[in-house]
Amino acid sequence: MANKRPVKSKAASRASIIIMFTVITIVAIIVGSCWLIIDHYLNMINYLDPNDTSHIVPPGDQQGYGDESYNPDDSIPVINEGDVLWPDAGDIKDLEDDHLLNILIIGQDRRRDDPEQWHSDSMIVASINPETCEVSLISFLRDMYVQIPGGYQDNRINVAYASGGFKLLKETITYNFGIEIDGCFEVDFDGFEDIIEILGGVEVELTQEEADYLLEITGVWVPAGKTRLTPPVALEHARNRTLGDDFARTRRQRDILLSIFNEFKDASLGELKSIADKILPTLSTDMTKSQVLGLLTEFLPKVSKMQISSYYVPEYGCFQDVWIRGMRVLLPDLKLIREKLEVEYLPF
Repeated sequence: MANKRPVKSKAASRASIIIMFTVITIVAIIVGSCWLIIDHYLNMINYLDPNDTSHIVPPGDQQGYGDESYNPDDSIPVINEGDVLWPDAGDIKDLEDDHLLNILIIGQDRRRDDPEQWHSDSMIVASINPETCEVSLISFLRDMYVQIPGGYQDNRINVAYASGGFKLLKETITYNFGIEIDGCFEVDFDGFEDIIEILGGVEVELTQEEADYLLEITGVWVPAGKTRLTPPVALEHARNRTLGDDFARTRRQRDILLSIFNEFKDASLGELKSIADKILPTLSTDMTKSQVLGLLTEFLPKVSKMQISSYYVPEYGCFQDVWIRGMRVLLPDLKLIREKLEVEYLPF
């Protein structure tokens, strides 16, 4: 006679169902709680409507034309805007950067609460290679003379931002330099001061001139060489327009950003939460919430592995220092710059 298969009791079956239901419920609660936390932080960011044209300045009302009669320095050549020879599209190489993520970071300087002093003070493309975790920070100098598409007159690159916001600035960078921008973030420099305070200061390399300048401006003595700056001193260092040219100023800004990044990699969970609470409300972006979430999901786990290099456009040897329409500007060699972007700057 064959053995009968043991029959599982109804009580045991009910117990299994209860356990399974309990586990699923706990997992759902954990996942839901995590999503609520993530959604809370994502909602702190200001998401701009890409279809909003209220801030657009029509080409005819474009600002920053300059004064054609103004030329105080006879040692710098004057060029008629009609004599500027831009390369034909077929003469410069397109950059095939589809596998890179290019994020444009715009630093706003709302210093001393004076609306007349608000500037797109820095424009930095963070180009990220997801496979190699290489990152290039590329500063675009605001006094660079470029072609502005859409019927606008050629002008300084920061006029593109003042006239047409994120959209026109992205189009201008792509048109002149061949870099496709995947998204933009604008941040107020005052937000960096809060971050630096949470991190306990930032470490930078100061020249003696820079140390003397900070003493004069802030009344705080800091030694030349590698030193740690407190938040207000670091902010004045980043804002310094007195020493050197725009190259020196953007170098100081990149130094601060790199130092913040290095401190950020070693920050505790509590410090990261405090940083998020401070910095996220100061951010504005043209990306959607789901795109930002995808960005965080992709790159946050790789932060500790990232290797960062910094560059600026145009670098010495890639431009002429000239006067155009009464504006002292940097006239870039677009062909040479695109070659450098492909061979040296971008993390291909």
